Amino acid sequence: MSLKMKLNKYQIQVMNGLMLGDGHIHKSKTCKYPLYTQTFGQHGELFAKDVFKIFNDFCTPKGLYTYKVQSGKDSPFYQRFIVRTKTLKIFEKFYNMYYKLNDENKKIKILPSNIKSILTPIALAYFVMSDGNYHKTHKIIRLCTNNFTKEEVNLLSLTLLNKYNFNCRLEHVRKEQYILIIRNVQVTKFQQIVKSYMLPSMLYKIGL
Repeated sequence: MSLKMKLNKYQIQVMNGLMLGDGHIHKSKTCKYPLYTQTFGQHGELFAKDVFKIFNDFCTPKGLYTYKVQSGKDSPFYQRFIVRTKTLKIFEKFYNMYYKLNDENKKIKILPSNIKSILTPIALAYFVMSDGNYHKTHKIIRLCTNNFTKEEVNLLSLTLLNKYNFNCRLEHVRKEQYILIIRNVQVTKFQQIVKSYMLPSMLYKIGL
């Protein structure tokens, strides 16, 4: 029965947004089909619960769980929240879209070639909730695209320009890693596009 399950249009858009951010599709050698999983920080409890609720039909009752970790031996414990689905055929599409083998024969995350059709306002909202932030001093929104190549980040930037008229800039953060900057003059427009699809607890990520 589970093999016949399908994601609806909203769930597909949410999944694309999560995958552009910190979401992962994992496929083990022992399982026929992949699963979606994502880790949320201690301030992301409501976000994790929202994602679990959206994909509840594809999770076991234990598909949302939490644990405590330390960043160092004497540091305080802080909370982590995990959402994990069942292994299902419906996630193969996303696995094939977002991963490829590199020259070392390892699976790496990629930006889908059909990014223009993927990047809906809902996907963009879940992207920024998943892996974006607002810089209070510079009053800009940063999309953390570190996992993608410079060419892929350029493609994403071009997509945002062509689809939403955002003239983003790339920022080099470390060796071969780039993030996208929504300029301060366009933050209000960005807010207007995504805020109705965001959780109130996550609006701080776009400066609200």
